[in-house]
Amino acid sequence: MKSEIVKVTSSGAGMPEALEMTEKAGDVAGLEKKEKLRLRLLAEELVGVMRGIAGDVEADYCLSQEGKAFTLNLCADVTMTRDMREQLIAVSTSGENSAAAKGFMGKIKEMIAVALLPDEFGNSILSGLALGFMSMESTGYQTGGETRIWTLHEYKKAVGESREGNAQAEEAWDELEKSIVASIADDVKVSVKGGHVEIAISKAFE
Repeated sequence: MKSEIVKVTSSGAGMPEALEMTEKAGDVAGLEKKEKLRLRLLAEELVGVMRGIAGDVEADYCLSQEGKAFTLNLCADVTMTRDMREQLIAVSTSGENSAAAKGFMGKIKEMIAVALLPDEFGNSILSGLALGFMSMESTGYQTGGETRIWTLHEYKKAVGESREGNAQAEEAWDELEKSIVASIADDVKVSVKGGHVEIAISKAFE
């Protein structure tokens, strides 16, 4: 079952409606109180990504449900102004961006913003030099431009395999353990193609 679409904005409009719709879906699925709370927390974190990505952005929020398995989706088309682009380039190329991003979801916001940069800047930064483990893989050029993909599953794997003797990986792992999304979600998938951004959080309750 797929829900209706709720428009949410970076200024906060539509977010209460999105959360209410998510809670109702949990009721319909027969989730217990604790499970409904976790589903709402995932939705809050997802729509919260809207804040601070780039300027005034509007996105479509919806969810799909099969039994007690949910996928929460957020899709947005982001148009970067010259001022936003120049500011982001300045911060990213200085190497200060990773320190400025607070927490796991903050890093995802930053990763998306960098992926929206022009190729001559975005490609070099996304190689991992500035973002560490939070880099996106390119699936190659298709109709409409290059698609970049990032998943929580692959990120956890990369961080976990690099922990021994690696302070950066240990810090990233600690950040994962403290993150609501990383602790609750089964997976998170981020896709960026041109100015189109899609984020999907999946969670199946027993």
